[in-house]
Amino acid sequence: MSSRRLVPASRTSLRAGLALLTGLSIAGCGSAGGSLESAYRANLASETALNAQIMSARARAQRCDRDPTRRECGPR
Repeated sequence: MSSRRLVPASRTSLRAGLALLTGLSIAGCGSAGGSLESAYRANLASETALNAQIMSARARAQRCDRDPTRRECGPR
């Protein structure tokens, strides 16, 4: 008789586990858009910082071409 009681209990546990996994996967899908947006914003900030560094280096090079005696144009 104990084996008969375990079968329905294990089926109930299995169903509860599947319901839990389904719920978590659906919740993950809903939050994926938020993390994608966050990743996009982080990438945009990183790209903007890189562009700023490139522009700064170009400006420094142009200043040094015009006036090599500037302090920032010394040997590196």
